[in-house]
Amino acid sequence: MGYVTYLGINFPVDDLTIAKDFNFHLNSEHTDRLALTTVQNEFLHTKYVYAVQLPGELDDLNPQAKIESPIDYELARESLALLILLLRNNLHANDFAAVYFCWFGDEEEKLLGAAEIDLLSSQIPEIHTEERFLIRFNK
Repeated sequence: MGYVTYLGINFPVDDLTIAKDFNFHLNSEHTDRLALTTVQNEFLHTKYVYAVQLPGELDDLNPQAKIESPIDYELARESLALLILLLRNNLHANDFAAVYFCWFGDEEEKLLGAAEIDLLSSQIPEIHTEERFLIRFNK
């Protein structure tokens, strides 16, 4: 059982403009159709949902990880920055995207927390995540 990050967007992933140096990949390892549909309907509320792989796990954006495993915390910050840049460059005005992450198999479990990020802001926000967490990106 591994950790999985789901990206919800309102356009096909083929339309994403991704710089070649971005460390962002679709994760075919976790493409269980039922899990994707559950996350899409329960948490993301977007037209399309994809399992994605990032440099770090977003659940490491918390004070404990910052102290106990600063490398993982920095990789999580890098992942958040990458998502913000990717979505800022691809979303249309007044659109949104969302990311939900959890342990694979926990997609039907209750959400433990959520945060919103304004993509028009120039700063990367300080958010504190945990497992089964939703981040909504608004433009």
